[in-house]
Amino acid sequence: MTNTVLDVTVMLLCVSASVVALGTVESGIETEEYAAADAADRLATETATVTYEIDGGDHESRTVHATLVELLATAVREPPGTDGGIGDRFRSRVIERVTDALGGRTRIDVRYETGAPMLTIGNEPPATAEVTAAVLTHPGSERIEGDGPGRFRIVVRAW
Repeated sequence: MTNTVLDVTVMLLCVSASVVALGTVESGIETEEYAAADAADRLATETATVTYEIDGGDHESRTVHATLVELLATAVREPPGTDGGIGDRFRSRVIERVTDALGGRTRIDVRYETGAPMLTIGNEPPATAEVTAAVLTHPGSERIEGDGPGRFRIVVRAW
């Protein structure tokens, strides 16, 4: 019985050591080879929940759950039934979620195909940085144009 306990203990130590070693290798790959295509993929596939306060009630709030790119498009065009103040609260929560998901070495420019409105997240890349870029499009809404749905163009730069 003592041999079995000793064998299990050694096995658990080996498994723990291998998990730590793999975690270290994976995190190194992420930071060194992060590219705009990775960020664009996360925008298109990762979902998030954004909760923001609305006026007219005692601490009432609304919650939106969508992909990051859908949240960005909604933030540009004001959520339905909101005024400027509520839209600003929603927009700041979306910016916070996207920044948390993608990190600080990413710049995102969201523009409706007509050129306005626009939303920018992140700083310009340093002049000496190696920068990769990716472009996503997302269907627009009739609420902005009136002539029919357009598209949002999302330019992602990472360094």
